[in-house]
Amino acid sequence: MTKYILTFALLFSTSLFFGQKKKMNDPAIFFDTKLISIKTLEFLDPDKIETINVIKKDTPINKVSYHGQLYITSKNPEQYDFISLEEIKADFTKINSNDVVYMINGKFIKENLENIKLDRNDILDVEVTNSEAFYNSRKSDAKFDIINILGKTKENLENKNKILIRGQEVIGVK
Repeated sequence: MTKYILTFALLFSTSLFFGQKKKMNDPAIFFDTKLISIKTLEFLDPDKIETINVIKKDTPINKVSYHGQLYITSKNPEQYDFISLEEIKADFTKINSNDVVYMINGKFIKENLENIKLDRNDILDVEVTNSEAFYNSRKSDAKFDIINILGKTKENLENKNKILIRGQEVIGVK
């Protein structure tokens, strides 16, 4: 009987010790005390950052062990309203299907879709393109939508404010 209790205790303790813990090479990133992914950090405006504090200590959060901590403080903490890509799809589009490909500023997002959050105030425009708009995919049975989220970057704002004037001379008609 003690053999069974000892075996059970050994199995239980090893499953607790080795189970359910993921090791990340990335640090835990806190932006104004909110945990964000390293991919979200890519879309933040560096001019709005006040301070950065690095702590070189492994940190377990929600069964994930991060390699260090990165605390970022913005110049105006109340300014940010982070929303996920799914919330952007629900709030800015009329798409009901789950067959969606996301792009941010023209770059395809291939991984960590659920971890990426963008500031609602930094979204300039959300463009939706259906796969039927592409010539090669018209014959395919796979139907999906592409959501391109344009942020308020310098080049996106310049392109948005451009006015194209086309006259007869431009087209070649006189």
